[in-house]
Amino acid sequence: MLKKLKIIFLGFFLITLSNTIFAENKRPVFEQIMCAINVNKKNPQELSLYIADNEQKRSYGLMNRKDMKPNSGMLFIWKDSQIRNFWMKNTHFNLDLFFLNKQGEIIEIYKNAKAFDETNIKSQNKVNIVVELKSGEYPLMIGDKFNCLFKELLK
Repeated sequence: MLKKLKIIFLGFFLITLSNTIFAENKRPVFEQIMCAINVNKKNPQELSLYIADNEQKRSYGLMNRKDMKPNSGMLFIWKDSQIRNFWMKNTHFNLDLFFLNKQGEIIEIYKNAKAFDETNIKSQNKVNIVVELKSGEYPLMIGDKFNCLFKELLK
């Protein structure tokens, strides 16, 4: 009986390990961009954002990351302006989502999206740019602006 339990445990361990390795190998390579944000229209701060500029990167996003460094986040960018949909599948921490116009101005905010929640988060406005930051890290408001090279990324 003990031998059977050891074999079952070893099998479970190997399956779990292979799933973890597979998930890590599936992670796309994200380039980063430095952006400045003006919190409440003052106090500029630098952010390092991972760029999700194709379907594979946008689908993967921040999934399977155990944590995120301070002053960092994810920048989702599309060439066309549409209603955007998000979820928190396999995302290990809560996020704030900032929906931006082409000039980088926040036009909509979804606060405190819950880790692992698969409920659809849908923008109310058509947008090209969405930024995800760790929940509560920045007290940003509608009208605050991200200063990045969006024109270059939207080409």
